[in-house]
Order: sequence, then structure tokens, then C-alpha cells
Amino acid sequence: MPDHLHAILIFDKSATVTSKLSYQSKFGPQRDNLAAIVRGFKAGVSSWARSKALDFKWQPGFYDRIIRNETEFDKIRHYIATNPSRWQHEQFSEENLYR
Repeated sequence: MPDHLHAILIFDKSATVTSKLSYQSKFGPQRDNLAAIVRGFKAGVSSWARSKALDFKWQPGFYDRIIRNETEFDKIRHYIATNPSRWQHEQFSEENLYR
């Protein structure tokens, strides 16, 4: 997609990570949450774009959804797979709130 990204992130909470930090937030480590992952991804892409002198800007936010079952996962995966074929038609639609 030329103007947006879709991704499915899977968090495996059964994996254990050991930390050398002596201080532990009462909310737990903040490096393993969605906001931290998105922030790191955006920072990396922004850095890469600057190094290539590209005119690049992020939309100021993101939409997230928790996938709760296999049926919903299949529907979302299908939506992502077919999204490029719809983009050409929908890019100038009045219903498209982000443009």
C-alpha cells in the first residue's frame, strides 16, 4: 500500500524474558507493549527515510484491535490480503476519513 500499513502482531506472553534491571515498574516492563513496539517501528522507518532524504511523514496515531478468535483472525487476514485491490477504488472516497 502506498499510503498505509496493515500488520498482525502476535504477543506470546508465555515466553519469559530475564532483565538485568533492578528497578521494576509496578505496571511491568514497558518495552513489551503495543505502543512501545509501534513507537520503535515508526522511529526506525523515520530514521531510514531521513537517511534516504525522502519526504516522509507518519499519520499521528494508529488503529489497533485485539483479535479474539480464529474466525476474526481469518476475516482480518482476508481484509489485509485483499486491501491493495480495493485501495485504487477507495483512495478518493468521501468515506475515507484519513485523507
